[in-house]
Amino acid sequence: MSSIRLADLTTNWSGVDSTTPDGHTLVTGLDSAGHLRVCLYRGGTPSDSGFRGSLLIPPDGHDQRFLPTRTTAYGPCGAFVTSVGDHTSMLARLANHHPRSEDTRNADF
Repeated sequence: MSSIRLADLTTNWSGVDSTTPDGHTLVTGLDSAGHLRVCLYRGGTPSDSGFRGSLLIPPDGHDQRFLPTRTTAYGPCGAFVTSVGDHTSMLARLANHHPRSEDTRNADF
């Protein structure tokens, strides 16, 4: 898994709500595989360069082995971050991640 491009999302909603970390924007929609995502972007307007990560929200009661059974956070490069906590805490963890370099191969996740 890699960064989720805005062009690859079927957007359902974009904006700020009570779960949004300060200085960030959310976009909810379906990714290219048809999975529900809540994507976090740095700044007031979503852009591919501001992508901070996403929450994958699996369908209830699914039987697909490759999907998690509960909401899971993934970093900007697609690496697993956490499935512990509520949406607000997972989004905060993504927002507070600071890659050591703009080269995402050197990012912590």
